[in-house]
Amino acid sequence: MERELSLDPAARDWALAQGGVLTVRASPQHGCCGGHAAVPQAQTTTPDNPEHYDSTIVDGVEVHLAKALEPGPYRIELEGFWRWRRLTVTGPVSPWRPTA
Repeated sequence: MERELSLDPAARDWALAQGGVLTVRASPQHGCCGGHAAVPQAQTTTPDNPEHYDSTIVDGVEVHLAKALEPGPYRIELEGFWRWRRLTVTGPVSPWRPTA
């Protein structure tokens, strides 16, 4: 499955400074009426269970995208300043599909 993923320049530089690896995981979010969704969240670590991720290189950064997420497109950006910087992911919210 082709996955669409892009990094803004600040996120790319941040990821390279943190080791050159990003993981975009499916974070479970629960609705008020019992629904569940998988919201994409990025972090500068390698995945604990790499078999649940598709891996690729984007602009020199090793990116692991959770298979539980929709194909995309996803855009990773860096927001904030100084010590309060964090990665954000813009893209589709997926139905929650727990992994085994």
